[in-house]
Parts: sequence; C-alpha cells; structure tokens
Amino acid sequence: MYNAKRDGYGNGANLAIPSMGEIEGRMTVLEVVAMTSLSLLIKDGDKHAAQQALSAIRRAMRLKCEGIKLSSLDADAAIAYAQELFEATFENMGREATKKIAPSSKRRGSRRSIPAFQS
Repeated sequence: MYNAKRDGYGNGANLAIPSMGEIEGRMTVLEVVAMTSLSLLIKDGDKHAAQQALSAIRRAMRLKCEGIKLSSLDADAAIAYAQELFEATFENMGREATKKIAPSSKRRGSRRSIPAFQS
C-alpha cells in the first residue's frame, strides 16, 4: 500500500508493503470508527432508521464491490462482514443502554464519554 508521506522519502520502495500489524491496526480503526458512528447516529430502539441504514450500507457495498471488480463471492463476504459489524454495533448499543439504566457505583460525575466497542 503506497503511503505518500512514508514512501516519498527515497528509500521507501521496500516499505511499500504494509505489515500485518499495520493492516490489523487500520482495520481496527475502521471498525471502531464505523461502530461508534453508527451508534451515535441511530437512536436506541429506532428499528426503522436501523433498517434504512443497513439497506443503504448494503447498496453502497454492492456498488463499491462492483467498482473495484470483486468477484461475487468476495462481494458477498464483504457484505456479510458489514452485516456482522452492524449487528455488533447494535449489540454493543444494548450493553451501553443497560449500563445507563444501572450505572456502576465506581463512576462518579456527569461526564459522558463515547463508548468503546470490541469486535
């Protein structure tokens, strides 16, 4: 994967292929950003908005997969992954809602934070 900042400094040709750690790190960032964004955009219990978002994501994934010429099997796998990510987001939203109803006695104050998600 070419990185203009890193690979533009002369001796970067041998560094153009990312390590597995870099790939895993970037995938983790994308998952956390996607799940956090979805949870912030969709209100708890709004099933209609959730279904609309999922339909839009599926359409966008189909178009993107066609654009980069993925095989139908690979496209189906990518869309299945998007579905899993979406479902995990709502599962985590349910956990966060439970925490809001029964807050931990360890936490003090009224400061709100963005929930952290695990995949």
